[in-house]
Amino acid sequence: MSFHRARVGERLILHTLLVLGCVVFSFPFVWMLTTSFKVTREMSADRIQLLPRLPQPQSETPYFSFTEYDPPEKLEDVPDAVWDAARRPLLDRVETRVRAWSPRTPGPDGSPPPAPVGGEDYVAEMVEGVTEIVFARISDTARSAAVDAEKAIRRDRKPGEAVPADLALSSQLSSEAVAHGVEALVAEVDRLLEESIMADVFNEAYRRFCLGSVRVRATDYREYPLGTGHEWRSLDEHARLVARYDGVGVAAEARIRFGEPGSAAEFEFSPAELPVAPDAIDRVFVRYRGDESWAKLTFEVIRDGQLFRAASPVYLYERDWFEQELRWPAGAADPFERRTYEVLEVAGRAPAGSPAFAVRVKVARNSGPGAWFAKLSRNYRQAFREVPYARYLMTSIALVMLNIVLAVFSCTLVAYAFARLEWPGRNACFGLLLATMMIPPQVTMIPGFLVIRYLGWFNTLLPLWVPAAFGAPFFIFLLRQFFSNVPKDLEDAARIDGCGFLRVYWHVMLPLVKPTIATIAIFTFMGVWNNFMGPLIYLNDERLFPLALGLFKFNLRSGGDVTLMMAGAFVMTLPMLALFFFVQRYFIQGISLTGTKG
Repeated sequence: MSFHRARVGERLILHTLLVLGCVVFSFPFVWMLTTSFKVTREMSADRIQLLPRLPQPQSETPYFSFTEYDPPEKLEDVPDAVWDAARRPLLDRVETRVRAWSPRTPGPDGSPPPAPVGGEDYVAEMVEGVTEIVFARISDTARSAAVDAEKAIRRDRKPGEAVPADLALSSQLSSEAVAHGVEALVAEVDRLLEESIMADVFNEAYRRFCLGSVRVRATDYREYPLGTGHEWRSLDEHARLVARYDGVGVAAEARIRFGEPGSAAEFEFSPAELPVAPDAIDRVFVRYRGDESWAKLTFEVIRDGQLFRAASPVYLYERDWFEQELRWPAGAADPFERRTYEVLEVAGRAPAGSPAFAVRVKVARNSGPGAWFAKLSRNYRQAFREVPYARYLMTSIALVMLNIVLAVFSCTLVAYAFARLEWPGRNACFGLLLATMMIPPQVTMIPGFLVIRYLGWFNTLLPLWVPAAFGAPFFIFLLRQFFSNVPKDLEDAARIDGCGFLRVYWHVMLPLVKPTIATIAIFTFMGVWNNFMGPLIYLNDERLFPLALGLFKFNLRSGGDVTLMMAGAFVMTLPMLALFFFVQRYFIQGISLTGTKG
């Protein structure tokens, strides 16, 4: 019984260690996957979370976010006794000032209507935001008020009397010292409480969708501004526009009360006059501000009686200003151009009475599942739209297949000759082969490049797959060890039946080394799939880039956007994970059988 319990305990410890190891080694992959679902703002937060934030579709806009700020934390360098006594008076002082301050959205005339906020939730969120800013600006003089009391106690103590290690928690800290510290902190907060701080806090938590200026570019590459932003008008009864100044200029703030998910509001921009003919307009640029509601934004353009609609919608996932570029298709698009614009497609005739040129924006409320799908797929859709992933992927697949076929054929043939054939100098050649494994690849990088350039293979895919036809020392060593363990009786029986060297190699030896061949195929796949240095050295034409170098190019184009890079990296990592799960039995068997004696 004790032996059985010991065995159960050993298995329990072993499985626990295996589970912990899986969790530790899978964490980078989980972080990459969850990061690919985030938006850029989540990566710039003070505390980065593992899971993406929950998208919150809204039934109306504008609205006030009650998750922008965290509850106030204890001030650093302030003793606990002073903080416990000062916390409530400080929060009460901030709340009084917040209630006395009237939040108003600044308009062009300086006297707009009050912003649509409400209730105690608004006050609580404003208090959290104001205290976060004010507490960060409290001077060191105010923070050291309690420290001065500590110094006084040390100075007035009797000779030989022990001083507690933590005077802040000690009963010897007098009520007068605590009151002095509280008074200093309250006075400092009163000094720092300015209207500009409350305006900044309100501006950060006040979510609004705004429409701004519109400009066009003609076919002669000249750009013309069509308006400042106040020219927009609403086409729906349940939506209206309010002119306001939003930091970058005059804008039209949309006030919308949506119905069920899918209900939309539509706005139109129609200039009084055009500086160019409508058919001479090549591109349209529309400025707008998001409200983090994940509402679906659809752009339409009316030109010369035709209605054009953007090929794909845009989601309001951020709360910053953006400028959306709209283009008409002109010939064959460059597949390697970064596509941050939307293509306008013909959607039929324009409605009767439409102007010669107009821009329309339709804002549709999103559902909960729709917002989640939009957030989870946003980075992947944008990555596949901005770079030719399909071309990079096909190039990598072609290189992988060529390298695997050539490596398996060449390495097995050479290993069979080293293991089973008797010829002069075999051991010396095998030792020379093993010696090449000790040469760092950095040493042969420049000579190899000179040879490739001399052969005329520079800027072609030949240097990335032709060397596989000459074998790899490690794979040859791996196969030779396995071939050496095959019983000689099988080879003798095949020769009695009339088989030559090649038929013995093909019909007898290769079927026995399938696990090792699978191991070589996996290693080759991983090496070629992740090969970055080779394409970087030998390729200059972007049309020939494999996936690894294409991701690097995409990183340069996207300005180092981590979320987009993680989406691309996950797409690149997924085939390797799938391959390992499908062939892991052969991989483990090949490794374990290589060093076994027959």
